Amino acid sequence: MGVFDLFGKKPVSSEFQYDLECSMHPIRLPAFKEDFIVLNVSLQNTSDQPLLTSLVLAVPKTIGFDRTALQQEHETRVGELPSGESRVFSFKIWGTQRTRPGSYPLRVYAVSHYRDYGHVLNEVRKTVDLRVE
Repeated sequence: MGVFDLFGKKPVSSEFQYDLECSMHPIRLPAFKEDFIVLNVSLQNTSDQPLLTSLVLAVPKTIGFDRTALQQEHETRVGELPSGESRVFSFKIWGTQRTRPGSYPLRVYAVSHYRDYGHVLNEVRKTVDLRVE
């Protein structure tokens, strides 16, 4: 019997609390046009307990979450995500007449919170490259 057995040491189920997968349709965005792509984000809770969850997306300038591309960050408050449950979210990412050809990084964060959305417990990050041609 070890010293840590007295305090109820338990094995951790996995290193990451979320499984995060992203896909885009169509694969690229046309340059210098007002058009959009759909970003599908699949989020699964891989921990052994329910987590208060939010999903945060950030894009660079000249693309955005509205037609004018003025909004570069978007937060979706998912609520309590039970253990093992997965959800799929869809977001439109718009290009404008100012969007130049190139590769743009889209940053996706799955954040677990402690008691309310003001306190961050842990987060999982993923970066997806959006091609503009």
